[in-house]
Amino acid sequence: MNRRILIVDDTKGIHEDFKKILASGSEATSDLASARAAFFGESPPATSSQTSATAKNNYDLTFCFQGVEALEVTQESLNKHEPFAMAFVDVRMPPGIDGVQTIKRLWEIDPNLQCVICSAFSDYSWEQMIEELGHTDKLLILKKPFDPTEICQIASAFTEKWNAANREQKAIELISQKEVEARAYASSLETLNKALATAKASADRTSAMKSDFIMRLTTEMSSHLNVILDRLIESDQVTGLDDALDRSQRLLGMINKVIDFTQVELGSLVLSDQSCVVRETLGDLRDRYADEAAAKGLDLRLEVGPAVPDVILTDVHRLRQVLGYLVENAIQYTDSGSVEIRLLREPTGSWDSVRLRFEVEDTGCGVTGELSGKIFEPFASATGSSFMDGSGLGLTVATRVARVMGGEVSFDSSTGAGTTFTLELEVKPGNG
Repeated sequence: MNRRILIVDDTKGIHEDFKKILASGSEATSDLASARAAFFGESPPATSSQTSATAKNNYDLTFCFQGVEALEVTQESLNKHEPFAMAFVDVRMPPGIDGVQTIKRLWEIDPNLQCVICSAFSDYSWEQMIEELGHTDKLLILKKPFDPTEICQIASAFTEKWNAANREQKAIELISQKEVEARAYASSLETLNKALATAKASADRTSAMKSDFIMRLTTEMSSHLNVILDRLIESDQVTGLDDALDRSQRLLGMINKVIDFTQVELGSLVLSDQSCVVRETLGDLRDRYADEAAAKGLDLRLEVGPAVPDVILTDVHRLRQVLGYLVENAIQYTDSGSVEIRLLREPTGSWDSVRLRFEVEDTGCGVTGELSGKIFEPFASATGSSFMDGSGLGLTVATRVARVMGGEVSFDSSTGAGTTFTLELEVKPGNG
């Protein structure tokens, strides 16, 4: 509880009077306690030394002789977070500013300070004080000579008034804080609910796509396995075996995509870095898909930039896998023209690493606006297309495997003007 009082008077004797009245177990204090006991029908207060010790230092008093000094002391008290609850201020304090001006400036420093202006003369009329200080419940006028009981009553009332207002302000601040916290909590719940709704919708969509995928997968596998068996028992063994072999390889490729996708989803994909002869690896990739491209009349080309190192350290199998899926996709959706595999070296801020840019550019139909937002989603192309032509997993697996390798797959496309898929990968140079 704040019981700090500022006394501003240019007379030392007045300071001593306030000490006797407010800061010791004086007779005036004792008389006030006795009067209160009589009024409420209580027992008279004890007069023991213990009671006197309790009454002593009842208020924490600070004394100033001039108004300017009081302003400095008040500012310092606020800086220390130890404000005064009230102040007794004399009117006449030559040669400095008078009491009215002192109070006016004190309120500029601390608007919550309760003030009593003490005067023996009519230096200011009541109207003049109101004109200077305004109508306020923070001001009382005390005429000299003082009555000790009156001073005690004023000190008790004003300090309690200050503390009550302070408690109310803290309560309001606490309520405001709780209101802000409640609004923030409500907002976070709303955000969380929206996120959960979005996640649920995405999960439902993925679940539906997976269900459709599994149904189509089992149907497709059953159909092609039956064809394979039929071809094996046909009289034309050569033609039957060739067709069966082709279908078996394509079916195996589809199953491998499912396995790769499952490994990525489970986080069980493990990389094994080894020396990779870059040009040789890309040459093998081109040869691998040369017949498939030729069957569609496509020109499958390879270009490797001069700054590309001969040997790098990477997981060769996974690199072939990612690039293979990109080439497969390009050939599948290109009916005429060409598919070009390019490899370029890009600048990097590290002396011991190499940033490579693999590009697969086709002259196909391009990616429409509707599909561009979900082209890397799993099962995106399952509906309405044959699994043997594309399970909807190739680009998904390529993208996610690339991320495990520390790379990123992106694309640039215009409808009817072809598509360029890009794999950016930072690797260590190898020895060779």
